[in-house]
Amino acid sequence: MVNNDQRVQAKVFLYELNNTRHEYGFSVNEEWTLDLVTNSQKKDLEDKYYPVLSLSIAPENIVDMLDLLQQKLGNAVNHIKDNLNVKKSLKEPANLLAYCTGRLKY
Repeated sequence: MVNNDQRVQAKVFLYELNNTRHEYGFSVNEEWTLDLVTNSQKKDLEDKYYPVLSLSIAPENIVDMLDLLQQKLGNAVNHIKDNLNVKKSLKEPANLLAYCTGRLKY
């Protein structure tokens, strides 16, 4: 069951996505790419892309958080859910990362 803290986290993450999109002047063709990653993968993506937004998710809340975000982000979350290995994800914390593949850091 989704609790209020998870709902607030999801709302803040969606707000930050929208705010960052406007702040950095994303064009109509630029879309966020969402990935569920480990800490080492997070570091690699942060070194490659800018801006990068992240949301740390406790293992037991991953599925519920993806369900909340799917309502607003649709297909961007669907591919994560399709590739989600529930047994693996429930054992270790994950980071939901949002980045734009067209915006390289350097």
